[in-house]
Formats: sequence, structure tokens, C-alpha cells
Amino acid sequence: MQTVSKATQLSVRLSSEDAEFIEAFEHDGAHSVSDKLRVLIQQARLREASGRDYEAAVTLLRELLEPASHTIRSREHQSRQRSEIIADTLYWLPDLVAYLIAGPERNTVRDGHAPELLEFEAGLVQRIYRFVEAALRLAVTARAPCYDPGVIDRHLEGALDLARLVLDRTDRKHRETP
Repeated sequence: MQTVSKATQLSVRLSSEDAEFIEAFEHDGAHSVSDKLRVLIQQARLREASGRDYEAAVTLLRELLEPASHTIRSREHQSRQRSEIIADTLYWLPDLVAYLIAGPERNTVRDGHAPELLEFEAGLVQRIYRFVEAALRLAVTARAPCYDPGVIDRHLEGALDLARLVLDRTDRKHRETP
């Protein structure tokens, strides 16, 4: 049996700036001051819950980015343009940041070793390289699927220089290994 909590009526005093903020606050389905306050309370609860929970942190970050994402998609639709680098960033960034917010699983330091830090580091590197690979895929063709088709190529040379240095180092290492 589900219990329904009784609504409690509150009376609050707000500064004029806070009252203006509440009045201007927009969120889907929140039209009255009461609706808007419920949304703000729900968001605060989600922020609190997301402190060490990956899934809650991803949800919160995607929600925080949604207004910008919506504006970008709307303007892309109006202009019949699309930027894959922006879409990829909006996809991968919340995942990466949420992983950092959630942090390592537990604290199990034994004999000066913390295996959860190794796992956490590996997970972070994996996420970073998935985003890097997504960005590099955009350089496969001469014209990247971005608003400016040359934007990826103009910034690619520095990354390629670093990749060449890494390849040289790993080639030397393999040649030196008997």
C-alpha cells in the first residue's frame, strides 16, 4: 500500500531578486510559483543524491545541459546545419564529469595500495579516449560534419604531432625489447 504524503502549505519571504527569479524561471509544466518551487526542490534533491552516484550525476548533468542542447538543436534545425563535434561533446562530457563526481568505488587502502584508484583511473582514461576517438573520426573525411568543415583539420596537427611522438617512443621500446 502506497502512502500519500499530505501537502504542507508554506509562507515565505523572498528578496525581490529571488521573487523575480522564481517568476522568470521556466521549466516544462511548471507555471505557478508552487510548481516552480517543487521543480527547484526536486532539482536540489537530485543534486544532493548525485554526490556519489554515477547515474544520478549523469542525469543531473544532462538536465543542466538540456537548455543549451535544446537551443543548439533548434538553431541547427532552423539553419539546416549540424555539428557532430558539438553533439559528441554534449554526449560524452556528462559521462566524463559524472564519473569524476562519483569518484572511486570505495576506500580499500591496504599495504599502501588502493586498487579502486587503479580501476577509477582506468575508467577515466577509457572515457577520455572514447571522446578523443569520436573527435578523430570527424577528421577521416576532408570535410568534417561540422558548421565549419575545416575546424577539425585546423586543430588536428598538434594532436597528430603528439601521436607521432608516442608512436616513435613505442616503436623504440618494441625494438629494444628482446
